[in-house]
Amino acid sequence: MMKKRTYIAALLAVILSISVSFAAQDQQIQQKLAVLEAIQGKFTFIVLGDNRSGDDIYRKLVSQAMARTPAFIVNTGDLIATPGNKEDWAKFWEMSKPISVSYFLTVGNHDAHPKVLGSEKIYKEQVDLPGNELYYSFVAGNSLFVVLDSCLDDQGKKITGEQYTWLENVLASSDKKHKFAFLHHPLYTEPGKGHHAGDSLDKHPVERDRLEALFIKYKVEAVFAGHEHLYQRKTVDNIMHVITGGGGAPLYTKDEAGGFNHYILVTVDGYTTSAEVIDINGKVRDRF
Repeated sequence: MMKKRTYIAALLAVILSISVSFAAQDQQIQQKLAVLEAIQGKFTFIVLGDNRSGDDIYRKLVSQAMARTPAFIVNTGDLIATPGNKEDWAKFWEMSKPISVSYFLTVGNHDAHPKVLGSEKIYKEQVDLPGNELYYSFVAGNSLFVVLDSCLDDQGKKITGEQYTWLENVLASSDKKHKFAFLHHPLYTEPGKGHHAGDSLDKHPVERDRLEALFIKYKVEAVFAGHEHLYQRKTVDNIMHVITGGGGAPLYTKDEAGGFNHYILVTVDGYTTSAEVIDINGKVRDRF
C-alpha cells in the first residue's frame, strides 16, 4: 500500500511540475506579445525562410539580420532537413541563439510532414509560439500578423476547414492599419523558375482562390511564403505576394532569376510599409 501511495505521490508531483512549466511558458509568450503590441510608431521586422541544410549561410544571415535591430523575425518554414528529427532541431536552436528578439516560425514540409508519423507533435514540442503553435496571430504596433500552416496532417497545401474559419474570424475582428500573412507554400508560383510550380497552394486552385478572396476582403497587403528556394514577388489583386526561400537551402535558379541567399527587412511607419531585399553580401537587391 505504501509503495502505491508513493507512486501516486510521485506521479502527481510530475504532473504538477509539467503544469507549472506550461504555465510559465505561456506567461513568457504573453509577455513577449504584450511588448510587441505596445510598440508605438515606426518599427521593423525581418522575414527569411528555407534555411534547412545551409548552416553556414543561415548563421551569416541571422547575424546580419540582428545587426538591423528588428522588433522580431518571422521564418517562412523548412527550419530543419528531416521532419521529426530532434538532432536537427537541436542544431537549429543552437544556430538561432544570436536571435534575441521574438522569433515566429511557420511550419514547412521539412518541419512537419503528413507522411512522417509524429513529426507534427515533435514540432509542437520544440517551438514556443502562441495559440495552437501551428497557426496563430499576433499584433505589433498598428499591424496584424497571421501565421498559417499549409502542412497540416489532413490539409497539405491548403488552408481550409477549422484553420480557414479561424483565419476569417481573426481578420474580421481586426481594426489594424496593416495586415500581413505568412505560410510556407506560396499561392502563386512561376513555371520554369522554381521546382514547385503547380504543386504549392496552386495545386488546389479552388481553395487557393477562396483564400485569396479572403485576403482581398480584409485588405491583407502582403503575403510571405517560402518553399521555392529563391526570391520572387508579384502583385495579385493589389496584394504583394513574396517568396523568400533563400535562407540556406540549395538554390533553385540562377542569381539573376532570384536564386540568391537573402532576408527581407520590412519597415512599418504609420500608414506606410516598405521593404528591402538584402542578399548575404549586404547588397540591396530589391525594394518595394
